Amino acid sequence: MADKDDPRPCARCGYVNDKSHVYCIKCGAPLLNKCADEPGRIHKGCSFVNPPDAAFCAKCGFPTIFNREGIVVPHPAAAPPISWPIQIN
Repeated sequence: MADKDDPRPCARCGYVNDKSHVYCIKCGAPLLNKCADEPGRIHKGCSFVNPPDAAFCAKCGFPTIFNREGIVVPHPAAAPPISWPIQIN
């Protein structure tokens, strides 16, 4: 994992962004591959920062932001993501 002070290369287009950038200034992709599990009323969320090639969070197994944005493609054997909230009829 890159140091926080290092320039951030974009996983989508390869442009090297300034260390203060959160999104790529050329293509708009997120520069940190955080867990996409966001906090809710009952759940505190994860937000673990994963390596750029991770499709799923190393801490909790939830899809990453790069997976959600189509920057990283999950392995074909991976189960489809769960849609929240689950509707019970």
